[in-house]
Amino acid sequence: MQKSTKKGLWLAVIVVVLAIAAFLVWKFALPTANEGAKTLNIDITHLDGSTVEKELHTDAETLWDAMYEAKLIDGTDGDYGKWVTTVDGEVADEANNQYWLFTKGGEWVDTGCDSTYIADGESYEFFIEVF
Repeated sequence: MQKSTKKGLWLAVIVVVLAIAAFLVWKFALPTANEGAKTLNIDITHLDGSTVEKELHTDAETLWDAMYEAKLIDGTDGDYGKWVTTVDGEVADEANNQYWLFTKGGEWVDTGCDSTYIADGESYEFFIEVF
């Protein structure tokens, strides 16, 4: 009985240590905001194939805030953050399965526009995708 009690105690200690380690890795891997003045390049491809390049100068911390203050984006609050409905005046028609998507430097971003922290010199691409 003592051996199984010691094994159980060691197992509990190991589980607690692993849980703490996992929490610390998660906590320090979260993106953080970059404060201060930034310049962003925003490339927008409209549904008709035309493209617009915008250079934003901002103190905003997120992509949504930078584009919203430049009057380039609009949307609604959704279950997972802001839902982008309009970019550069063009509304994606959800009834026709059109949705605004964006990439950063040509790579997919794992966060929404309102939780994507920005840094000076970054480039983003917005385009409508039809599913």
